[in-house]
Parts: sequence; C-alpha cells; structure tokens
Amino acid sequence: MLKLEEFMEIFRLKDNGYSLSAISRMTGIDRKTIRKYLTKGKKNKPAMKTRVAKESKLKCFEKDILNFLKYSDVDFPPCTAIYEKLVERGYTGSLSLLQKWMGQYKKKHLSKIVIRYETPPGQQAQVDWGEKKILDHRTGLSKKVYIFSMVLSWSRMRFVMFTPRADMYYFLFCHIQSFRYFSGIPREILYDQNRCVLIKPGFKDVVFNHKFLDFAHHYDFIPRVCKPYRAQTKGKVENNIKYVKRSFLSLQDTNDIHALNQRRKPWLEKVNHKVHSTIQEIPYRRLPKENLNDFHTIPDYDLCYVESRRVFNDSTFSFYSKRYSVPPEYRGKTVTVKYKPSHASIDVYWKNNRITQHRTDTPEQYVIKRSHRHAIWKVWRDDKKLFYQKAQENKNENHPLSVYEEISMEASHDYTPA
Repeated sequence: MLKLEEFMEIFRLKDNGYSLSAISRMTGIDRKTIRKYLTKGKKNKPAMKTRVAKESKLKCFEKDILNFLKYSDVDFPPCTAIYEKLVERGYTGSLSLLQKWMGQYKKKHLSKIVIRYETPPGQQAQVDWGEKKILDHRTGLSKKVYIFSMVLSWSRMRFVMFTPRADMYYFLFCHIQSFRYFSGIPREILYDQNRCVLIKPGFKDVVFNHKFLDFAHHYDFIPRVCKPYRAQTKGKVENNIKYVKRSFLSLQDTNDIHALNQRRKPWLEKVNHKVHSTIQEIPYRRLPKENLNDFHTIPDYDLCYVESRRVFNDSTFSFYSKRYSVPPEYRGKTVTVKYKPSHASIDVYWKNNRITQHRTDTPEQYVIKRSHRHAIWKVWRDDKKLFYQKAQENKNENHPLSVYEEISMEASHDYTPA
C-alpha cells in the first residue's frame, strides 16, 4: 500500500506532465499501481490500516503477581524472583516487561511518605539560591535575577533578597542583611552543596570554603550541608523560593535589582504577618520566642571583592571597563583592589597599605585624581627632558663624514683584483 506522501508525489508529477513510465522510474513504484491510483482520483487517498493492539503477555499473569505481593514477607520482592515464579507457570515474556509493569504499579499505588522534621526555637535556619528570568516591559529585554532566601525553621520567618549575581560576595552580604532583619543569628544554618559553601562536595569528606568558614566563625554559627539529591531536607526554604517566584516575581514589570529590592520590603512584611499554613500561627509573633544569638554586639565583617590589577605606564589600571589612577611610582606594579558594590567606591592597596580611593558611580571612563595628574605630568616632563638629553648625547657621539671617507679609501687600496 502506498504511503500518503507517495500518493501526493504521484499526482504532483502527473500534473507536471510526466508519463506513467517516467513517474515509475522517478518514484520506484510499479506502473500498474500508479495507473490504479490515478484512475481513482485525488479524493480516494490510500486508507491507513489501523494496527490491532496485541494483548500483553503479562496480562493473564497480573493476578498471580498481585498474590505474590500480597503474601510476600517484604513490601516488594525482587522482580527476578517473581519472574522465575511466572516462568514456572508458563510466562513467555521478558524480564524487562515485568520490571516496567512493577514500576508503574509502585508509582500508582504507593504514595511518597515524607517525615516532617521540626527543630526547637533558635536552633536552625535554612538557606538557598533561586533564579528567574524577568522581562523588563520598558526595555523589552529579559535578564536573570537571583533570589537569596533564608527561613527560620521554627518560627517560619522568611527573608528574601534579589541580587545580580550568585557569587560569594552577595552570598555573605545577604546573610548579613538577613541577620539584621531577624535581629539575631541562629545556632546552625542548613545549606545545599553549592560552590559558595563547599569547595569539594560529595556524600562524605566534604571540604568547606575557607572564606565561608571564616564568615561562620565570625558570626558564631555552625554550617550544615544536605546530602546530594536530598532537596526535601531543606523543604522549608525550597517552598519559599517557589512561593517568591509564583507570588511576587510573576507580576513584576522590571528586572532592575534596586527596584525589586525596594518592592520586596512591604511584600515581605505582609507575608511574615500572615498565618502560616503549616504551623497555623503568625511567624512575626513567633520571632521573639526564637531566642536568637545577638547580632548587634558582633562587629561588622570585612566584606568586599578583592582583585589584583597591573598598573599601566600611564599610571592607571583597568577595573570594570574604567581606568583609575594611582601615583606614578606604582607604574608596572600589581596593586590590590577592594570593591564594595553597596558603597560605590574602590580602595587600592599596595602591600597592605592603602594608596588611594576612587568613586565608581562617576560617568567618566577615566577617573584620575588631580594630585595624581600633576604627579604624572611632572614625571612625564622629566622623562621628556631626559629623552632629549640622551638624544643630544647620541648626536654628539656621531662620527664626521671624513672618518668614513678615510675608511673607504683604505679599503680600496687594500683591494687587488684577481
């Protein structure tokens, strides 16, 4: 029987003026078959045969399988053991067919049981990252926004902050903001195995990030990590990330980080003053009973980006597509730049000594201090004088033309043709 595409090709070639023999050569279909369908016309397209569904070889053995499961000492005996029993009773199908049936049966009849783990007041908080692409209605561009969330496990108090990146700086910065929002620090915090927490993830012998451990030691809390592929261990913060995406971010018309963080403040207060569906209490009223460790008595953690930059010959270095100046004595050297996005300024260090500071919110591409400019011009003028002085010395050292003439005459007398 012809396929529908072959049937359509026959009529297309016939309409273009090809003969039966030409159509047969081009399509590989017998001339008699082509003539038959051309005689019937385009309306009588070939009918597709419906495939008769075959009964599964396992169908007549389903009652036996259910009896095995009912009277077994374990919940689900191995499929290989059931397969051997069925073969004894005349089963001719494959083991994989039985395994597929057992998988569907488990999925249909067994519900996944999750035990909710509750902690005492002030004992634990859960932290996680999330991300979502948001369309800016003003510019028409989509941009990824990262979501930091911390949830106090007992009171269910929630904290959310939006960041442009999910790096170490913003990870620690959001921790500080959440401690300030809760006015306290829990005794331990539960994390996923992400790169800000661990250098070496795994099931055992994990290695923590040294910067993060220093931060945890400074604020006196114990970091805990979940086992791989066990996201339900920190289900409280996982659910909060989903809630933020669905309830807050889904209705936003901008992806500007500053605007989103301003809008989240009243939304967050409203959420924390509502009755929580699990504990049936208002989280904000539970917060005083958490008895968190005091945050305000701990000095601020020195949090900033630390990067190295080499100073060019014009006494400037490049940082985030701008050029910043340093005193000219640091030309060719490598300086350390400390940057705090919240302060809109950078500090430049040379061997642990701060040599200058610059603002980062200026529109200029070259940010050069007046004192640096005068010092650079002075060095340039001195270099210029030195250049001309050396050029004059080289000029005075040049030999007169008479010397070269004498040398050429001596060379001509010494030459004797063969």
